[in-house]
Amino acid sequence: MKNVALLNNKSKDSVIEQFKKNKSADLLMRISHHLVIHSSFMNNLGLFNGKMGIVLFFAHLSRFTENIIYDNYASDLLDEICANLHKRYPVDFEDGLCGIGWGIEYLAQNGFMEIDTDDILSEIDKKIMEYDPRRITKGGIMRGLEGLSFYIQTRLTSPCRNQTKIPFDEIYISDWRKKIGSMNISTQQEVWTTLLQTVPEGDDITTWRFGLCDGCAGVGLRIMLSND
Repeated sequence: MKNVALLNNKSKDSVIEQFKKNKSADLLMRISHHLVIHSSFMNNLGLFNGKMGIVLFFAHLSRFTENIIYDNYASDLLDEICANLHKRYPVDFEDGLCGIGWGIEYLAQNGFMEIDTDDILSEIDKKIMEYDPRRITKGGIMRGLEGLSFYIQTRLTSPCRNQTKIPFDEIYISDWRKKIGSMNISTQQEVWTTLLQTVPEGDDITTWRFGLCDGCAGVGLRIMLSND
């Protein structure tokens, strides 16, 4: 998989010209139309299988095609996500608060949207602190300690947050650090590889899932990131 920074570094004219010549262009447009029709009705807000992943797809698509319509749609979906974060949601990275929070940080850190991450993510950070990291027994990225740790580390190192205020209290950070010990936390590139490593079967997109993991949004992002 190409580095996700690819689209930021390349000449836009060069990318668009290659895209027009690529046979994947039609599939990408069909995917975008399919997701516009269906994604707003999704109940899953998460990163791997829900709306947050689709927000990332449309944010990339807006930059890739230089079409602000897709950026507006991504913003609308993000508003829907934020409006529903008051509901009881799991903490996990796959479909829970950690994945949603990381997605919002990714948008801000990569210049896709002007977002006050401290304002949006403060409630997520508080809810995450309700879960004692010392009692988490699973270790994986999707539903375990590594996913939680990836989000916490992203928040702590974020250039978009208020650097004079730590998003988690000192006791929580201390307990978390003791729990993870010398555990290796995935890099952003490794997380993207996990997100996009599987693709749906068949060529009928109406039978595919919607999200990044084994779904329409994931196929679309792979198309964009491979057109260099």
